[in-house]
Amino acid sequence: MIKIERILVPVDFSESARKALRYGIEIARDRGAKLHILHVINEKIIEALRDLSTKGYKGELLETLRELVQERLEELHAFAPVSMREGIQVDFEIRKGKPAQEVIGFAADHWIDLIILGTVGRSALEAALMGSVARHVAHHAPCPVLLVRPVEHDFIQ
Repeated sequence: MIKIERILVPVDFSESARKALRYGIEIARDRGAKLHILHVINEKIIEALRDLSTKGYKGELLETLRELVQERLEELHAFAPVSMREGIQVDFEIRKGKPAQEVIGFAADHWIDLIILGTVGRSALEAALMGSVARHVAHHAPCPVLLVRPVEHDFIQ
């Protein structure tokens, strides 16, 4: 029997993340696993805020970042409402940095057994030029990764 006690679902509030979350909730409920929902604030946003700080907004920078994190945390709770996650233990976490690296680091730090990640339906050329968080996580994660495609046969009823 495969033991799954900790599941990680990284979310970016997209429709594919919503589908991945549905899978995560159902599998966590079925296995009695703890569900970790992670949102990563992309370091590009943080860099933009730092750029503002060099233009005299230093006092407002920290407050803006705090507000952004609080807003994202509230969005996470709305993204996975209590009614949806009833009966399972759920942890919400926000990190700042490069999304793929933060997901992989979180999985390693928390001994995650399964990552469930929504993919964005990009063309092969777009994925090659821009890279892919899902591809990077799938290749470097310390555990199995279930990729949920945007258009597929949906097993959840």
